[in-house]
Amino acid sequence: GKKMAKKAMNMIDLMNYAWDQRQKVSYETFQDQCRNLLSHAYADLDAMYADYCKRQGLENKQIIFYTFQEIFVYFMLSDDDFLQGEYDAYCKFCKYANIEPLSVADCRSLYSRTSVDKLAQNINFLSKLRDSIDSSKYEAMVLAFCYLCLQGDKAMDENEYYILRCFFEAGYDYAPSTWQQFKDEW
Repeated sequence: GKKMAKKAMNMIDLMNYAWDQRQKVSYETFQDQCRNLLSHAYADLDAMYADYCKRQGLENKQIIFYTFQEIFVYFMLSDDDFLQGEYDAYCKFCKYANIEPLSVADCRSLYSRTSVDKLAQNINFLSKLRDSIDSSKYEAMVLAFCYLCLQGDKAMDENEYYILRCFFEAGYDYAPSTWQQFKDEW
């Protein structure tokens, strides 16, 4: 398909923005913003995938949704703390996607079967599609994952930093290269 103009992203700027919003708006609003930020990229990627399946005569297995869901669940559970607010944000996203959300127990089970490698593959899959959607929508999706890092505990942990960093292209976007550097800059 046609390539969209790419725009460089800065992890620190995005995290600062998410942090400001987290301080400024109500928890409910913060969740809604998170879902809205995700929804634009999700809608475009999902439509693209559906179209691809149709053209190839393949069954649409909702791969885009499940990719998002695995990333979502990983962010929710990687800090060993399953918080109601994070779960609510996830449910809002599922409702938007018209797919039944997993129960808390099923989220835990999915998390326990999802390796960091699998997660990196998921993010790699989404970042390969980066040029196919509007750069502002891609950035909004990454910002939504920054929001997710702050949903529950208002803190970023090392696992979340490593996952988030996968969205940033080395040599093109800016992201601190180590957890220590991230903490120093943020």
